[in-house]
Amino acid sequence: MTTRIEMYSVALIAAILFGVSVLISTSMTTILVSAQVDQETANKQLDQAMKALESGDSAAADGYMKEADKTLSEGEAKMHLGEAMKALQAGDAEGAKTHIEAAQGSL
Repeated sequence: MTTRIEMYSVALIAAILFGVSVLISTSMTTILVSAQVDQETANKQLDQAMKALESGDSAAADGYMKEADKTLSEGEAKMHLGEAMKALQAGDAEGAKTHIEAAQGSL
């Protein structure tokens, strides 16, 4: 009788551990896919910002950079984007372009 209870206990623990591992795996996949989508979105926004800067439209570039900033998480790309935004506010379009390129390289 005791052996049977121990076997059920081991089976129950194994089932719980399996279920938890499946949940963790699913959560991690969802997080990774979401981060990848955010990076792709930010990269598209940065492309648009670069095109706007190249055409001389600083206001549009600023808008695209603000949108990209919303989707990026902390990291090197976000830091370069912040520097690009500062450069643009200071009237340095070339500096902004340089930092946008660096941000895109960090994605």
